[in-house]
Amino acid sequence: MSAKEAAQAAPGDEMIRLADLEWLDLSDLIRLDDDWRKTLVLVSRLHLALTAILALAVIVIALISRPSGPGEWAATAGIVVSVAVVGALVYRAQDDETILLSSLRVIVFLSILSVSLMVFLLRELQGDYYLLYLLPLITAAGYLGFTGGLLAGVVGSIAYAVVFFLSPVSLAPGALLALVLRALIFVLISSLLGLIAERHLSLLGALRASHTQAIQLAVTDTKTGLFNQRFLQARLQSELSRAERSKTPVSFLMIDVVGLDEINHTHGYSAGDNVLHELGRVVQKQLRVTDVPSRWGVDEIGVFLYNSEAAGAEIVAKRVAADLAKVSFADPTTNKPFAVKISQGIASFPAHTTEKTGAELVDHAYHAMRKAKSQAESSIAIYSS
Repeated sequence: MSAKEAAQAAPGDEMIRLADLEWLDLSDLIRLDDDWRKTLVLVSRLHLALTAILALAVIVIALISRPSGPGEWAATAGIVVSVAVVGALVYRAQDDETILLSSLRVIVFLSILSVSLMVFLLRELQGDYYLLYLLPLITAAGYLGFTGGLLAGVVGSIAYAVVFFLSPVSLAPGALLALVLRALIFVLISSLLGLIAERHLSLLGALRASHTQAIQLAVTDTKTGLFNQRFLQARLQSELSRAERSKTPVSFLMIDVVGLDEINHTHGYSAGDNVLHELGRVVQKQLRVTDVPSRWGVDEIGVFLYNSEAAGAEIVAKRVAADLAKVSFADPTTNKPFAVKISQGIASFPAHTTEKTGAELVDHAYHAMRKAKSQAESSIAIYSS
C-alpha cells in the first residue's frame, strides 16, 4: 500500500486469519465433507430422473394392463404433480447444495407420495413393487441422517400400509405378516443407513477440526499468537515472485524488543512473555489479511507487507509504536511498572533489493532495525545502502 492508503486505512479493521491464506488447503480427506455435499446435486438429479422414468413406466403399464377408473386417473395426476414439484425444487436449487439440502425433506416426502401412488396403480399386478420405496428412503438416509432416515422409514411404512389395504392382496393369508415385515425393513434400512451417514459426517467433522488445529499449532508461535519464522520463510520466495510478476511493491518490517533479556532477568520470564504477547496483539491489529506477521527470533517480529512501499510500511511501524506506548507493563510480583521500547527496520522489494529468495530483503530490514537502535531521534529506520 502507498503512504496515502496506509494513512487512510482504519487500523484494526481486518485481522490476519489462518483461513485467509489460500495456500493452506486442507487434505483430501478433509475435503470429503465438501465433496459429500456437492454430490447431493448429482444424487438429487439422478433421483429425479429415476423417479420420472419409473413414473412413466408405471403409468404406461397401468393404463395398458386394465381399464382405468377415477381412482387410477387421480393417482396418475398425483404422480405427475409430485414428480413435477420435485423437478421444480431441484431446478430451483441449480448447483447450490445448501438450497437443495433445505428442500430435501419436501423432495423425500413427495417421492414417497409418488411411489405410493405408483404402487396403488400396480396393486392388482404380481411383483415386489414395495421395493420402489427404497429409492426415496436411501436418499433420505444418506443426507438427512439417522433421524431423517427413521422418519422417512416410518412415513414410507404408513404410506405403504394404506396402499396395501386398498389392494386385493391384503386379503391373502399371511398378508398382514408380510406388511409388518416390509414396514420393518423400510424402517431398519433407512435408519441404519442414516446412522452410518451421520457417523461418517461426524468423523469428517472431527478430522477437519483436528487437522485445522494441527496446522495452527505447526505454523503459530504460542507466545505472540503470530505465525512462526518457518512459516514466513517458506512463503517469502513465492510471494516475492508473485510481486515481481504483478509489479507490486512489498516490504519487510523487522521489529525488535529492546532489552528483552534484561526484562526477563529483572522482572521474570512471565513479564517478558507478556511483552511479546502484547506486541503480537498490537502488530496484528494494524495489519490487513494480506500481511503476514511472524515471530522471527527470540526478541524480534518480522512482518511481510504485501503491496506496500517503504513509506507505507513506515506508517504501519509508527502505528505499532504508538499503540504499544499506550500499553502498561508491570512486574508481576511487585507491580512496579517498566517501560518497553522497540526498534523497527524496513526494507522494500524491488526498491532495496531484487533478490527473490527473501534472504536479502530480511537482511536489509534487520540492518535497518540495527540502525534504528543506534538513532537517538527515531526508533524507525528505512534501509539505505
